[in-house]
Amino acid sequence: MKRMRTKAGKLSGILCLAAAAALAWSHPALAEEQAEQDAPRNQWINMEKGPGEARWVDENGVISDIPGVKPQQSGGQEEEAYQEVGPGVGVAQESLESGTGEGGQEADGQAAQNVEDTVAGENGQPAQEAASGEAGESGQQTAGRTIDPNRPMVALTFDDGPYAPVGNQIMDCLAQYGGKATFYVVGNRCAAYQTEMQRMAAEGHEIGNHTYEHKYHHKLSADQIQYQVNRGSEVIQAVSGVAPATVRLPGGNKNATVLANVQAPMIMWSIDTLDWKTKNTQSTVNKVLGTVRDGDIVLMHELYRQTGDAAVQIIPALTERGYQLVTVSELAQYRGGLQAGRLYSAFRP
Repeated sequence: MKRMRTKAGKLSGILCLAAAAALAWSHPALAEEQAEQDAPRNQWINMEKGPGEARWVDENGVISDIPGVKPQQSGGQEEEAYQEVGPGVGVAQESLESGTGEGGQEADGQAAQNVEDTVAGENGQPAQEAASGEAGESGQQTAGRTIDPNRPMVALTFDDGPYAPVGNQIMDCLAQYGGKATFYVVGNRCAAYQTEMQRMAAEGHEIGNHTYEHKYHHKLSADQIQYQVNRGSEVIQAVSGVAPATVRLPGGNKNATVLANVQAPMIMWSIDTLDWKTKNTQSTVNKVLGTVRDGDIVLMHELYRQTGDAAVQIIPALTERGYQLVTVSELAQYRGGLQAGRLYSAFRP
């Protein structure tokens, strides 16, 4: 009798499941409604897919068009157009598929970088012999200020912007200490931050091309690579009035196809702060001040409030140590110059 009751119970459970499945099959609207109820709301999605993929889903289930920004319903000031970026936007995170990241270190390490990757001036290997005939003269005038090529220089670079709340904080501090920086901006973000972009240009900061959509170029065809670079350059010039002179590859990812199809100097870095990962002000400060050398290119990201807070400590500290804070192109001008199609990670004296 007990065995019969057990079998009856199992049969009853199976019949219930079958009835539920039949109901869902006969009423697809019910299944769709249930799926809609289970869909994410007011949260980030695609975070597990890697940097540059996270998108915000609002309370109505609408997915944002631009990765990494959370749209607001505010009234149009560009500084208020987006909230602070969400997870996964900083492109520095290493790609699981490629084993590379914006730390610039491929799986086999810095020592195995492509032979074209040049640390200009170091070990007597200048990038371009005749790039600057006046590099040896002291006190060269650049954009109304004096740069002494005999004194140490550092190029601070900020990727993935524009993002006015942080970018303006950085530029305010640089203006106070007479420094300049290089902002590697993503083309499809520029229209939302026209005022910030125009300020960069007006104050003598360098605007670099971080491509149009921040796609990893080592996964693209030759035509796609050229589109990303060329379209990014066009948009940057249209918004800021200045054509970018250098390119920074998204994630630092490169292969033979990339090197053959980017017809501009490609700028890597010698100090990776990992600010995208730590999102810790003091960690970023310590990384720069603890390792900085003459000719370094420092990688940071404009998207993070903690990076802005770090910059306002780094800028006066470097200035006090005697470093001149220059753009990438200024640094290159006095340390061997730039050549299209080449990679550069530092410019040593």
